[in-house]
Amino acid sequence: MTRQELALKAGVHPDTLGRWLKRHQHTLEALGLQPGMRLLPPKVVK
Repeated sequence: MTRQELALKAGVHPDTLGRWLKRHQHTLEALGLQPGMRLLPPKVVK
């Protein structure tokens, strides 16, 4: 799932999701999300 698809499903603007991802980068890296990834792994989306 792309970041834009996730934002649309969550009902938020993609820019809002991007800011949230940036603020929680360390937690997401621990789950396997690397900066610049276009597709989000299922573990991160849950």
